[in-house]
Amino acid sequence: MSAARVCPDLTTGAPTVSRAELRHTLGRYRASLPPELIAGWSAAIRARASALDIWSQSEVVHAYLGVLPGEVRTESLVEQALRERKRVLCPRVRPHGQLDHRELLDTSHLRESSFGLLEPDADLAPPADPAAADLILVPGVAFSADGARLGMGGGYYDRFLVQTNAHTIGLAFEMQIQTELPQRPHDQRIDMIVTELRVIQCR
Repeated sequence: MSAARVCPDLTTGAPTVSRAELRHTLGRYRASLPPELIAGWSAAIRARASALDIWSQSEVVHAYLGVLPGEVRTESLVEQALRERKRVLCPRVRPHGQLDHRELLDTSHLRESSFGLLEPDADLAPPADPAAADLILVPGVAFSADGARLGMGGGYYDRFLVQTNAHTIGLAFEMQIQTELPQRPHDQRIDMIVTELRVIQCR
C-alpha cells in the first residue's frame, strides 16, 4: 500500500479547508493505518533521520514518544540516541498548554500518561532545561514543504518552539504532507521533514 493511496492532498485546489477539517480528516486517515504499515514506515523514518548530519552532530536530542493512533513511532530512535550516548530530553504534557521537560536515562523509565501518551516517569527522569537541546523532533498531524505544521490543536509545541533556536525536524508519513496549510501568526515553522520516502529541507 502506497501513501498516495491512503490519503489525498486535501489542500490542492481547496484553499478554504479549515484547520479543524484538516485535523479531523487526516487524524481519521492516520488512525486507519494498519500497525504493520506504521511499523515499517516508522523504521524507514528512523533510518533516514539517524543518517542525517544534524543527527550525528547533535549532543542533546529532544524527542516525543509516538504512540497515538497512526503516529510515527519514535521509541527506536530514542533508544538509538541513548546507545550513541546522546542526552535525550522528553516532554510531559501538563495543564494549560505547557510541556514539562525531563531527561530520559532509560526507556524503562517511560510510563503511559492519563492522556494516553508515553512520557518519562517524573520520579525517575530528572527535570531538564529544554534550551539545552540542539535538535528537536517535532510531531504533527500535517506538514507542508515550506515548514508549516498542523498540530493537535493544543498549541504545546508552538509555545515550546518559540523559545528555542535548536534545529527542528518534523517526523511524518508521506500521507501527512500537504501542499499548503492554513497558518496563524503564532504558528512555528520547522527546518526539515523526514518521511519514509524522503528528507524535505524546509528552510
